[in-house]
Amino acid sequence: MLKSRYFMKINWNIFQEKRCLYCLQPFTPTSKPTLLDNHIHQFLCPTCATYLVQRKTGYCKTCGQLLNDPEYIYQKCGVCRNTIILWDSFLFYGKYDSLLRELIRKAKFHNNRATTKFLGELLALLFYEKYHNDFSEFYSLDIVPMPLHKKRLRERGYNQCLELAKFFTTKLQALVPQINLNLHYHYLQKSRHTIPQSSLDKKERLTNTKNSFQTNNKNLEKILLIDDIATTNSTLKEVCKILKKSNVKSIDFLVIAKA
Repeated sequence: MLKSRYFMKINWNIFQEKRCLYCLQPFTPTSKPTLLDNHIHQFLCPTCATYLVQRKTGYCKTCGQLLNDPEYIYQKCGVCRNTIILWDSFLFYGKYDSLLRELIRKAKFHNNRATTKFLGELLALLFYEKYHNDFSEFYSLDIVPMPLHKKRLRERGYNQCLELAKFFTTKLQALVPQINLNLHYHYLQKSRHTIPQSSLDKKERLTNTKNSFQTNNKNLEKILLIDDIATTNSTLKEVCKILKKSNVKSIDFLVIAKA
């Protein structure tokens, strides 16, 4: 048999390529030292990944309020020091701008399942990195997504916060299999249809959500509340009032972005 002098050179790297979740350009994922960074670089190309910035300083730890000094962290800002805080912790990934804003809009308004999965798992990894040393202290976690009114739900066809919470729960369960995770679909309900908060100013937002939430009769003592965006925290405050009336003793708040 004659041996060919010509051999086809195969570029095996093309089998490792993915398309960037945002710009759709092909790229080869790279491994990073932390779970959170590794997750980002598995789904976003190197260029897009640089725009997904985690806010690690420059905010109030109690309410997430973004500060003018990007290097400083307040345990309690001036508002929190003079206000009764009804939640126990406030955790968010980053500021609502740039690439993070565009990804949230894809999940929220366009029902982009790949983006919703990416963001839900991002929340799970953020939560895991923050609290993984504390998981041995409790065996269960009750997860409650921020609800939509049934009118808004019919218009949109889905509740993006519930979809985020589903992916969050699946990912966190894989990371911490010993914890019993309970996702409560209908525990918190939007009982009154309101104008979208994004269309209102700060003063109007404070009254827009008043008396617009209710809970069912299920007894929950400690919950993790999940939302996509926090602005003035007026919705969070109103929800916490209702939860406290329902005898919820501890409320941890987890959100993707703070505006």
